[in-house]
Amino acid sequence: MKYQADPDFVGKCVELAEILVVRHSVFIIGNPGTGKSAIWKALADAFKLNGQDTIYDIVDPKAQTTDELYGQMNPKTKEWKDGIFSVIMRDMNKNNPPYKPSHAYKWVILDGDIDPMWIESLNTVMDDNKVLTLVSQERIPMTPPMRLVLEISHLKNATPATVSRGGVLFVNDNDVGWKPYFDSWISKYKKDDPFAESVFNLAITHYQLGNEQFMDDMRRKSHITPICDMQCIQSLTTIIDRLYDNLKQDKVKYDHLKKLREENNEEKIKEIYDAFFVFASMWALGGALDEDKFSFSGQWKSASKMVKFPDETGRLVFDYFFDVIEGKWVNWYA
Repeated sequence: MKYQADPDFVGKCVELAEILVVRHSVFIIGNPGTGKSAIWKALADAFKLNGQDTIYDIVDPKAQTTDELYGQMNPKTKEWKDGIFSVIMRDMNKNNPPYKPSHAYKWVILDGDIDPMWIESLNTVMDDNKVLTLVSQERIPMTPPMRLVLEISHLKNATPATVSRGGVLFVNDNDVGWKPYFDSWISKYKKDDPFAESVFNLAITHYQLGNEQFMDDMRRKSHITPICDMQCIQSLTTIIDRLYDNLKQDKVKYDHLKKLREENNEEKIKEIYDAFFVFASMWALGGALDEDKFSFSGQWKSASKMVKFPDETGRLVFDYFFDVIEGKWVNWYA
């Protein structure tokens, strides 16, 4: 899966496997970006490699109405219409394709916030009865391979009756963190461009992105939308990838880079890659800022000693992009 074998990540996978042995319903709780999905996907693949074939279906219970989720009876014709969850449960129970008797595990992944409107209907599924009772009076029991996995950010809207019915795996923000994701991303540059990989690795240290105090300061700033560390790092890496791909695909830019390599001008090449990192970082970290964007711009200009922004009064760092051919920062509006 090209994941890092981080001890904390592996530990969470093991904990989930142990919970699934004793509980048929499991809550995986944690903020966005903590690695909840990666944990159960890695465990499913591990089971497959171990000869325990595992299949899963992912449903967002908040993406449709409760009737569309469980099914509904037409009040006029008394005709029953199945819902998404009821179809999945029945197919798993009866081994209808793609489910097979050979599957050691069959998981229903409910990925979405809990609210009483849909979770209360699962009480008989999550308790020792292990049965889904529909309005049509049909009862669909869970078979031994079947498991219910609820991937959620909190249990604020769940009743005590619901909470007590499932096992809980809690994933803290710092249990896995963003570093394993960054390491997996940077590793792809080792073969493609070792020099770029070296620059990006040094840059993340230089710009204090691994500094908890720096990240705490970023979290306290005023944002127009909620953000998390992982989202910032994913935005950073995605922007760098696009800038790097554009550099390779644009013939004029690529010829310029090729000339610099032929001249063995590592300083100029490093300047380009440093600029990519700075541009991606300032938008990933500062793109969602509200009034704090002015103080952020000042901090970023002083912190970016390796990259010099033009000394223009009243301009923010967001007003510039790096021109690869010219080798300097240029105003968008120029």
